[in-house]
Amino acid sequence: MIRTTLCTLVLILPLMVFSEIYQWKDADGKIHYSDKPPENETASKDISGQLRPLNSDSSTSETDKLKQVFAGETPEEKNYRLRQQAEKQQQEANQQQACQRAKNQLSVLRGRVAFIDKNGKEVIVTEEERQQRADKLAREIDKYCS
Repeated sequence: MIRTTLCTLVLILPLMVFSEIYQWKDADGKIHYSDKPPENETASKDISGQLRPLNSDSSTSETDKLKQVFAGETPEEKNYRLRQQAEKQQQEANQQQACQRAKNQLSVLRGRVAFIDKNGKEVIVTEEERQQRADKLAREIDKYCS
């Protein structure tokens, strides 16, 4: 029981760096630890000053042990992360291409324009239709160039 109590204390002690720690025995002779003194009249003592800092070893051997335990990402995790980055870069490249294409088409459309169909013949487009196409390209620019 004492070992369990001490192990619990050792595990939670780093969380209570600036807390006071009290120790007391109950009526059955069991030792208790808490950050608050007992509510009843039981005598307790503050043992905060007697405790040493834990996990303060920064030697190379301890650091190497920790690196083994916390090895970092696995090859599968690295591959997944790299795939995600590649997909994101591809999406950004596609978006930039769409943006540039829309900007180019809009600049052409705002100037003097002659529309040609698949057969190479000139198509007459009203000013209203030209404006609708320009508005559509402006929306695409807003969408892809943000």
